[in-house]
Amino acid sequence: MGELCEILLKIGVEKSELAAERRLRSDLALDSTETVELEGELRRRFGVEVDLWDKHDYTIGELAARIDAARARA
Repeated sequence: MGELCEILLKIGVEKSELAAERRLRSDLALDSTETVELEGELRRRFGVEVDLWDKHDYTIGELAARIDAARARA
């Protein structure tokens, strides 16, 4: 989860907001620019394609688990 939190800090999320149960849209209020930047960083750093625009509002913990699962398959 550490690298994901680094990315979130880089795109402007406050450190105090970083917790596994926090939701990207409803809790962190990521705007469209931040969402696109996050998707790009996930693709670049981890080779992970995640649609952050679908109906599911991922928590930081869920997204970290997807990254870990993708890394395990690689």
